[in-house]
Amino acid sequence: MSKFDEFVDEFVFMAKNAADVATKKTEEVVETSKIRYQLKQLEWEVEKAYAKLGAIVYESKKSTDSFDEIIQLAISEIDDLKERYESLNDKMRTYKNVVKCPGCGRENELNFSFCSRCGAPLVVEEPLQSEPQETPREVKPDDDEPLSF
Repeated sequence: MSKFDEFVDEFVFMAKNAADVATKKTEEVVETSKIRYQLKQLEWEVEKAYAKLGAIVYESKKSTDSFDEIIQLAISEIDDLKERYESLNDKMRTYKNVVKCPGCGRENELNFSFCSRCGAPLVVEEPLQSEPQETPREVKPDDDEPLSF
């Protein structure tokens, strides 16, 4: 194989790697854009739910009827929306390579051990290993060998 062929092969290899990296980055940008849009949608839904809750409370104060069940349903709706929002925010943090402080909520870089705002220890969850753990094998002693403890 000539030097020129080696050069072309190396160039093609590097071009493929660059294309793979560009594709991955593009996918990340598209995914983060989708998440940002979903987060904004959820923010609007939470605002509407708060407004609806306010209207229900207002009507309940004007009336002698009990609105407790309706108020509780509105509160549950807000809680569900907030859980979805936080779940999406967690997903976004993985793309941004940050971790949320359990003490104050500030986002810190993954390599930080302590929060840059409040100093609380940061817990970074390690991804679960997909490799199966090796199970210990049963060792059978030879008949001629005495057992030792």
